[in-house]
Amino acid sequence: MSAHPYKQQPERAFWNRAVARKSWYNVEFTADTPRFLTAANRIATAGSCFASNLMRWLPSLGLTPFFAEQAPDYFTPEEKQAHGYHEFSARYGNLYTVRQLRQLFEEALERRPAIHAFEEVDGKVFDLLRPHVRPGGFDSAAEARLDRAFHLAAVRRMLAESDTFVFTLGLTEAWVDARDHIVYPVCPGTVAGTFDPATHLPVNFEYPEILADLEAAIALAADINPAMRWIITVSPVHLVATHGEDSVIVASTYSKSVLRAVCGAAAKRHGHVYYFPSYEIISSAASFGQYLESNLRDASERGVSHVMEEFRRAFVAQDGATDPGVPETAAAPAQAPAAPGFLEQVARTLAAECDELKNDPGRA
Repeated sequence: MSAHPYKQQPERAFWNRAVARKSWYNVEFTADTPRFLTAANRIATAGSCFASNLMRWLPSLGLTPFFAEQAPDYFTPEEKQAHGYHEFSARYGNLYTVRQLRQLFEEALERRPAIHAFEEVDGKVFDLLRPHVRPGGFDSAAEARLDRAFHLAAVRRMLAESDTFVFTLGLTEAWVDARDHIVYPVCPGTVAGTFDPATHLPVNFEYPEILADLEAAIALAADINPAMRWIITVSPVHLVATHGEDSVIVASTYSKSVLRAVCGAAAKRHGHVYYFPSYEIISSAASFGQYLESNLRDASERGVSHVMEEFRRAFVAQDGATDPGVPETAAAPAQAPAAPGFLEQVARTLAAECDELKNDPGRA
């Protein structure tokens, strides 16, 4: 037989050798990824609940999560969790869509007017862009504005000082305000606020606009921190509910397929943007569903553990290695609380609640 390109391909390029003849845990998911993450890196995260899970796991990988927005010293651990501290690098809560990320960056960097999406309910004021950051609501609109200004300053610091930004793309579906086109993390009325069908409109973002939003977010970050690397991934957790006419499984397939295509395009366009296949590890049919809980939506303990091990293999530098992009004299990033034991960490990860769960009123 004559020579052809497939003869030069590595083993991972062939299904029979790379998948069919191996256990799922030993499948090679990433190839030639630069292992640039060290304990000296300031690693920030944002996105869906999967990104918050990664934030909790970083210490167990020998890495240090960067928290630009710190809780008051007098807060108890329970109060810190209730107010959204240490869930992500700043208290923005779940950023399910790329449009939310772009909107946040534009507001933090003053590329758009400040967003005051506040609503008063029973004498308390809620920030509908961060419905969970103040349990029971703020005492006044003035307090809500001050808290948001403090938060946006923390986002600016995160963008300026992070070495690596990990963003998990979660959904294509969202709710927008018809008046100013603000995109919400969840439908108003589910977590906080009041739903108004004339004002709150459903949207299902498509590939061109999602890619444009991601490109805009990457450019905004580069303006303030051109050295920051990106790791992007698609959340393997399917929709809780869809606002469209399709069944939830069809809607989920659309959402994840489009987001995966966007990630692939962005990673090819930019040398400092890397794709990590958390979606494929959990959701591929070749895994035989072994990493899903009984509801066929949530990742199991074994699945989360495998994803984190693959992340380590792909990006964490070997013992003794240093990241040439980070000066050895760099200031230590803000520290997270001491890492819990393995079983405690798994329990916290699997118990993490997402705003999107409120979309299902019948959920137990």
